[in-house]
Amino acid sequence: MMSWRERLEVLPSEQRILVEGGSLSQRFSKRPLTLTHPAIIGGFYGFLVSMALLLPYGYENGWTQDTIRDLAFLSVLLMLILAITGHFSLIIAQILKRPPISLRRDLVYPMPFIGLTILSVMLVTGLESEMSEDISTWVRYIGWILLLTPGPVYVHLSWAPRWRLLCRLEEGLDPFEGEMPSKSVTGTLENGEDSDMEMAIEDIEDDPPLLHVADGEE
Repeated sequence: MMSWRERLEVLPSEQRILVEGGSLSQRFSKRPLTLTHPAIIGGFYGFLVSMALLLPYGYENGWTQDTIRDLAFLSVLLMLILAITGHFSLIIAQILKRPPISLRRDLVYPMPFIGLTILSVMLVTGLESEMSEDISTWVRYIGWILLLTPGPVYVHLSWAPRWRLLCRLEEGLDPFEGEMPSKSVTGTLENGEDSDMEMAIEDIEDDPPLLHVADGEE
């Protein structure tokens, strides 16, 4: 049975680039499709976010049993919410059947680091005490938005549609709808065309066409 990587070679170059995606998507696509479900990728991003908040959250609240319990609850909650969001993105991708969209790295990649920096400063330093309650609340919201947004946005716009295309390839279907021609069928057609061409050339060599001979010519 052919894998989706072998079937990918049948597609035109433009479609092949669209299915493969960028470096991040190619890293995910190297894993089995069952392990890279959009819900799993979303939950994994929630796990990374919770691990990033471990040090500043523990520093603010102290390394007590209650702090570890609250942080574990926050981690599970983030992973569950982002996993549900990833699965919802896959449902939308299956309904709309839209192609994946490549995100601008210079805008998306710095966002979680900026958000983590904002939250870390608010948790570790005493800057929050010098702000009004409304301003500190909005700053925290901005930090959470910058920290959490890139993962769900990537899954929704890029990975969920691309995962759907990879699954269609794995099933032997054209990712852009329709049936996928197999290599064996393509090779059979090409071999048949080559055989017909060789037979035609052999017929011409065995029985060359007669040229018209004018009167008086030998």
